[in-house]
Amino acid sequence: MIADDLTGANDTGLQFARNGLSTEVILEGNSITSSTGKVVVVADTNSRALPAEEAYRKVNQVAKQAQAAGFSHFYKKIDSTLRGNIGVELNAILDLEIHDFAFVMPAFPKNGRTTVGGHHLLQGVPLAATEIACDPKCPVHETILPALLAAQSGGKVGHIGIKEICQGEEAIIAAIRGYLAEGCRIVSCDAWQEDHFPIAIQAVSKISERVLWVGSAGLAEYIPQLLLGLSKKAEKKKPVLVIAGSISSVTREQVKRLLDKNYVLVEVIVSSFPWQKAHFDSCLRHALIHLANGKNVVLASGYQEDALEQAKSIGAKYGMPLAKISESVSEVLGWLGSAILAKQEISCMVLTGGDTAAAVCQALGVTGIRILEELAPAMPLGEMETATGKTIHVLTKAGAFGTPDVLVKALEQMQRR
Repeated sequence: MIADDLTGANDTGLQFARNGLSTEVILEGNSITSSTGKVVVVADTNSRALPAEEAYRKVNQVAKQAQAAGFSHFYKKIDSTLRGNIGVELNAILDLEIHDFAFVMPAFPKNGRTTVGGHHLLQGVPLAATEIACDPKCPVHETILPALLAAQSGGKVGHIGIKEICQGEEAIIAAIRGYLAEGCRIVSCDAWQEDHFPIAIQAVSKISERVLWVGSAGLAEYIPQLLLGLSKKAEKKKPVLVIAGSISSVTREQVKRLLDKNYVLVEVIVSSFPWQKAHFDSCLRHALIHLANGKNVVLASGYQEDALEQAKSIGAKYGMPLAKISESVSEVLGWLGSAILAKQEISCMVLTGGDTAAAVCQALGVTGIRILEELAPAMPLGEMETATGKTIHVLTKAGAFGTPDVLVKALEQMQRR
């Protein structure tokens, strides 16, 4: 990884280190050698505010050192507000002809940096209208990302916009291949949601293994798991899937504690009958994206405080008793659980609520659960085998039962084991 300043080098290197990878930041002026002995090396060139010619020289020199040291994947860290010599520094690496093209995705939605229709925005405001335009060292006056890259690099730049992102992987692949055929060495990309990173990475990785990845810490977070496969041992990296069908306030508080521990919530709302699988494709897709990214996921149907009233309202609309509504929700959760396990490995499945647990087991074709041990009061850890022969650890809990932090403590205990 080549960064143009030290803080950027550190925060982007962190995205790899948090996956258990040995990561070292090399300060400006020090050489990269084959004896460095690290899986990930981040070189700081301190070139953001330098004249373009000097920035090119420094980045080109570091890239040559990395090439000679045998590094096989390159990531060019850039500022998420587009400050610096981005186009020039991309040329400095691309001119070595070890990459087919550079894929530029500078967005960092978690920090309010997004790219929409080629326009790069800071908290929803075009860069040229923010304080970044008045930066004393590196002012940015161009809001349109591909235009900025073209001006700085002197070459043609393709851009993956709203249409391709919304249409998905195949549209992205087709657009990039078209730009490459036109002679583009640089392709930039929109991103205004976290989901856009894995979609784009998966598409780009199918075009070439010789891609120069370019972005901020936002893109870097998704590279280890989805592209390089440089992660902890698979057994340690398998995420947890929690399926919470209970609408009790007890379960709601327990789920909240999990969310405080960075679990990702995917809400499941059954609003029509008879329900169709297509109604929940979005839930399934979001859950799979987060799980593939190493995130622990909570599938919950009753997380909102008015969940009970919503269920009663739906029942009145369709002339169905509340018990029938509850049964249908359990069926949906069961189908989602089985659909997820068909595509994603997990370390453990947590099932809260008796009806939910039974529906999930039925959907998976489970005929029994072998009890292993108690991880928390009245919370047994078991092992079950699906109809497809997959063995899964399962943790069960009654819906309106347990202290607010019981799920957190039980899962921490399981992970320690």
